[in-house]
Amino acid sequence: MQLSFFTIAYIRQIDKLTDLAGSANFVILATATLYLGESYTLERAVASLMVIVWGLRLGSYLFYRILVWGEDRRFDHIRQDFRKFLGFWALQIMWVWLLSLPVTYFNSISAQFSWSDLSTIAVSLFALGFAIESLADYQKFRHKQFSSDWCQTGLWSLSRHPNYFGEILLWSGIFTFCYGGGVPVWTVVGLVFLTVLLLFVSGIPFLEASASQKYSGRPEYAIYRRNTSLFFPLPVSLYKKIPNWIKATLLLDFKR
Repeated sequence: MQLSFFTIAYIRQIDKLTDLAGSANFVILATATLYLGESYTLERAVASLMVIVWGLRLGSYLFYRILVWGEDRRFDHIRQDFRKFLGFWALQIMWVWLLSLPVTYFNSISAQFSWSDLSTIAVSLFALGFAIESLADYQKFRHKQFSSDWCQTGLWSLSRHPNYFGEILLWSGIFTFCYGGGVPVWTVVGLVFLTVLLLFVSGIPFLEASASQKYSGRPEYAIYRRNTSLFFPLPVSLYKKIPNWIKATLLLDFKR
């Protein structure tokens, strides 16, 4: 599926299909594995539904956003390079496959699963992460419609990347739910892959470098970066009091 969309995107030199293809693939995998597993229990339906709801929301948002923006800056230097552009899509294949592993595995096992306190905690983590990511996306998109400056309102006043925090939190909930249902611990590899991707590869490093270049020389932006948590949502008044060595370790706010 990803390679089919890649072929269209490369030939037409467009970015409108990239995020839509990735998000839709999650929805198809969750739906297909639930159907093929032939065990339509409440728990398997909940696990699949979490992925489906997330995929539909994110895919719809990203598709609408790219229709408004027209192009994705991430691909400005690789869109015309076949190997580099294919490399990104290969990374997206790994993203979809690995991150879907807990639900794919959960929908395939025959073991009976009864709801537990861990299940409730897991669903709560998903709900909280989903709410944070959705609100952060809405706040930034709305801000970009009226301003060319960086967003520092709402959740973006507590974290420079609250949407990524919500993303990792909700997928932690999905993995925890499936793990409580008998999925082996090694399926956490998808969550680890997502975390590394967002924190060290194509997520935060790209956006931080892009913002630093765009707003270099703006003292207000330097103050925002210095006083606002990189990843974990924290009030500015609290974050300013935290020692730098804790910021650069536990809070992940180090130079990439």
